[in-house]
Amino acid sequence: MINYFKNVAAEMKKVTWLTGEQTSKETVTVITVSIIFALFLGGVDWLLQQGFNVLLAK
Repeated sequence: MINYFKNVAAEMKKVTWLTGEQTSKETVTVITVSIIFALFLGGVDWLLQQGFNVLLAK
């Protein structure tokens, strides 16, 4: 079990961590894409709702 944690520590030292600036840029990208995707899904939901309302109104 101790050997496992030693191996984990050794592997973590090999990791290339992002800088603060890179992390900020990636965060903005993720938030932007999430908002765009949410708007897209909201639009599709609205269109489907309108379509079903038209079909069920007859």
